[in-house]
Amino acid sequence: MIPDGVEAPSWVTDRQTLWNMVERSEKRVDAQLAREVEITLPRELTLDQQVALVRRFVHDQFVSKGMVADFAIHRPDASDGREQPHAHVLLTLRRLDATSETGFDSHKERDWNEREDIARLVADARKRFNDTGLPADREKLEAAEALRNVNVWRAQWADYANASLADVGSDARIDHRTLEKQGIFRTPQLALGVARHIERAYDYLKDRITQWMAIKKRADLYEEVEHYKQRDPVKLADFISRLSDMMEDFTASLPALATNPPASFEPRVPKAHAANPLG
Repeated sequence: MIPDGVEAPSWVTDRQTLWNMVERSEKRVDAQLAREVEITLPRELTLDQQVALVRRFVHDQFVSKGMVADFAIHRPDASDGREQPHAHVLLTLRRLDATSETGFDSHKERDWNEREDIARLVADARKRFNDTGLPADREKLEAAEALRNVNVWRAQWADYANASLADVGSDARIDHRTLEKQGIFRTPQLALGVARHIERAYDYLKDRITQWMAIKKRADLYEEVEHYKQRDPVKLADFISRLSDMMEDFTASLPALATNPPASFEPRVPKAHAANPLG
């Protein structure tokens, strides 16, 4: 997504070229190339509705300020088996400049960063609350935190998402506030995150290792058979023939065993237990 009314190089709409030029515009090897914002999308919306929602939000909050935005929507499976749609948004840190060699301004736009006065306000409020623990100081800390970019974006996203949900007739709503602020009290749970993927990887590795062990045992057996074959091939052939006959006889006897099991196979209840079923 490109800012309106800005002269942009033709390659801006090509994702690969865009980020190659972003990297080229930086001189330091440890320079920050982009800002990433991850957004959870309402399940109640269709894919087209989710894309339209993300476009409106990203345009109003970022692109309108001069940033170039590149976003993608992913729909992996959640822990409940349903889809977990979310968007990854990458934002450039420099304004476009079609006259420059890289297509970007020579200076990063610092106004897009966290304001220094707000950062100091949050740091001072947190230090004071950590020292006193007073409810009044906690409220001041929460008020300062609400001014940070990430929390401003979260509040704006809640408004945009809820408006889209209302437009499609859904009663579902999202709330960017903490559970405590919402008046919901429940035991916090750990986010699975990478653990869910590790569990799937474990199941996959377990199956692969089981297959590998079976192949290895078969290979060891073949190697042992080859060893005996070289020592006395006649006896080995005779042993394999007799083993095959034994397997055929055993297989043929299975139907008879199923219909007429030997007396020793009949289940018996010991007398001591039969007299007292609860003992």
